[in-house]
Amino acid sequence: MVCEINYEAKEMSLSDYIKNLCEFENVEALFECVKMLKSEKTLEEIQSLDDEAMLKYFMDAEKKILKK
Repeated sequence: MVCEINYEAKEMSLSDYIKNLCEFENVEALFECVKMLKSEKTLEEIQSLDDEAMLKYFMDAEKKILKK
């Protein structure tokens, strides 16, 4: 799975942010992944995670969503 979002400007409007999220296929798992990360790690720790670690969190979130 490859998902890459590049933004030239660091800030964007809320409506643009929501529109971009609507393009994501499994947004429920994405939100669950964010909730899991925020409950377990600091913002600095989250920002230091590499793609492989993030993918593991996302896959764990997908499994959690499927169990509901």
